[in-house]
Amino acid sequence: MSLLRSGYYGLSWLSAPLISGYLAWRASKGREDKTRLKERKGITTTPRPHKSLVWIHAVSVGEAVAALTIIQAILKKYPEIHVLLTTTTVSSAHVIQKRLPKNVTHQYCPVDTPQAVTRFLNHWQPDLAIWIESELWPNLMRQTQDREIPTILLNGRMSRKSFLIWKKLKGAIAPLLNRLSLCAVQSEEQASFFRTLGATEVVIMGNAKGLMTPLEVDSQKYTALKKEIGDRPLWLIASTHPGEEEIVFKTHKILRKECPSLLTILVPRHIERAASLHHLALKEGIPSTRRTRTSSLENTELYISDTLGEMGLFYALSPVAVMGATFVPRGGHNPIEAAQLGAFVLHGPHTFNNPQLYEILSSLNLSKYVPPEDQLAAFVFPWLKIKKENYDEPPKLKTYRDKGLQNLMKLLRPHLKALRKERG
Repeated sequence: MSLLRSGYYGLSWLSAPLISGYLAWRASKGREDKTRLKERKGITTTPRPHKSLVWIHAVSVGEAVAALTIIQAILKKYPEIHVLLTTTTVSSAHVIQKRLPKNVTHQYCPVDTPQAVTRFLNHWQPDLAIWIESELWPNLMRQTQDREIPTILLNGRMSRKSFLIWKKLKGAIAPLLNRLSLCAVQSEEQASFFRTLGATEVVIMGNAKGLMTPLEVDSQKYTALKKEIGDRPLWLIASTHPGEEEIVFKTHKILRKECPSLLTILVPRHIERAASLHHLALKEGIPSTRRTRTSSLENTELYISDTLGEMGLFYALSPVAVMGATFVPRGGHNPIEAAQLGAFVLHGPHTFNNPQLYEILSSLNLSKYVPPEDQLAAFVFPWLKIKKENYDEPPKLKTYRDKGLQNLMKLLRPHLKALRKERG
């Protein structure tokens, strides 16, 4: 073990009591699930199934939703196995909890202390570990691999900044990456990053978020809200960050001059900001309301979402969706979800978190880049004349998704077929 890895191991071991206290503090702030905090320490009362167990880890909402699509594809082909899905954030657990297929158990991922990881692995004893995107936790990787559990990184991605940091710590990360059974990454650039850091079994798979099953839409909520909206022209801006709402207000005022009955739906990335955005809109002279505070849109121009798990509902209703985190340097959230539900995608210049997804939509003529933000109104306006009748997935996007899933399953097939047989 290198000096760096030994140092990290020792420090994380000694820090366990402090990390436990930090988790309690986060729980008091609503950032951890108080009722399931022990899971973050590797402790659970949920029994391990007597089957071959595939452990899939996804960090947050986007990765977790993508993981569900992968899980469904796996279970369709290999119904005899059980899947353990771990996530890190409360929001991801909330979103996926009601969508878990049969033979899938959800747990929170343990923090990266030797004690928590050991307890977790002792209990679950996975037969195959699949980590999605960028979860490179040294203790988690090392202990899993030391137990000779095959490990796969899917949808591998790291920023150039992270790459340069890991490059300086190559002695710590290379022994873990070169033990991966498969390192499937998003692009050629990402492949070069991971190869440089020590990965050997590297393949390019594209972005797994482009393969995800369309978001669910509650038909009753859809019908009710569609009736409430009626013939009003409508546009949506999704997953906004500070600095983007001012653009929304400005755009709304410009559009309203041409469309007096305009309805703007605003979904902030973090719903705890909804109350402050409501008051800010009122100061701007825009009649505003929050979804949980009204049952009528009669006197509302700006409708602010403050609920979880309803993004699909808003994409389904709107003919056009402006993607947040693209007009400020946050990198852009997943635009595929909007396009799958029939919304044309508009976005700003900052798409560095999901460049392949934006390129896919552009190549399929399902999105458009808005150069300067002050032209957003001009790009939105043509879509206000369109009355959206349904939220069917565009056929060309479905074809792309189906082919991508087939290719992904080809990559996973040898590892899934090699799983140990069902335990007695």
